[in-house]
Amino acid sequence: MKKFLIFICIFSLLLVGCDNNTFSLEEKYYSTSEFIELDTETLEKNVNDKESFAVFIYQPLCTASYEFNKVLTEFADDYKINFYKMSYNTMKETFLGEKIKYYPSLVIFREGKVVDYLDADSDEDVDYFKNVNDFKGWFSDYVKIKKSNNNNHSSNSNEEKEYLKNDAIIDDVVYNENKVNIYFFWGDGCPHCKEEFEFFKSIETEYGEYFTLNTFEVWYNEENAELLKSFASKMNDEVTGVPYTIIGNKTFKGFNSTYEKEFLDAIKNQYKNSYDVYFEK
Repeated sequence: MKKFLIFICIFSLLLVGCDNNTFSLEEKYYSTSEFIELDTETLEKNVNDKESFAVFIYQPLCTASYEFNKVLTEFADDYKINFYKMSYNTMKETFLGEKIKYYPSLVIFREGKVVDYLDADSDEDVDYFKNVNDFKGWFSDYVKIKKSNNNNHSSNSNEEKEYLKNDAIIDDVVYNENKVNIYFFWGDGCPHCKEEFEFFKSIETEYGEYFTLNTFEVWYNEENAELLKSFASKMNDEVTGVPYTIIGNKTFKGFNSTYEKEFLDAIKNQYKNSYDVYFEK
């Protein structure tokens, strides 16, 4: 009897102490919180190479995909995880089309095999699409999440410097009849401008092929400040501050979350053969 009890205790300890079966993605996916476009050839190669990775399945110009992408973007930024992204129509041409019937979705691969995916038609998965913490709970059941080493203050400063580096030069702006040029005038240190930058980053996956974002810092750049005055005059606007944004023939003064739908509507309605304040004679 004593031997039997000892056996049970040891067996229980082994169960409690066993690994919970979580795994790490490939090291290259723990870096910069990018969304990398995935084609069918790369998917096949990753599977054959037995890689561990995750893929965001989305539908362009889909509100549900846009909302889920905001959750994924926040999660990726917090933990510096890179995701692949693949449009639903491209995905249907692969073996994933037999599994995933609805969009959006997030597919987790372990050593080249699908271990789980989110089902947009399942009531059980609803919260994972809407809440970062709920998504983290689901994702971390499978994938080990590394602690972020970000210092928020220094990170924000670095991001603002990156914005400065990426500012447009007006003479380099080109007209594309299949994309709307967005002219975004901002100030270095303006919190609403930073919020607008984050918004544009969050919609790149679904809407990036429909717009070109041209940014111009005006508080410390006199040429850009004059450009703002010129463009605002052409649009019959009186502008006293930033952010100020022109999307086709629509203009926006300021920014907050209530503007998001208006921005998206302007992009969707004007991306083809759009009015352009810079190229309009």
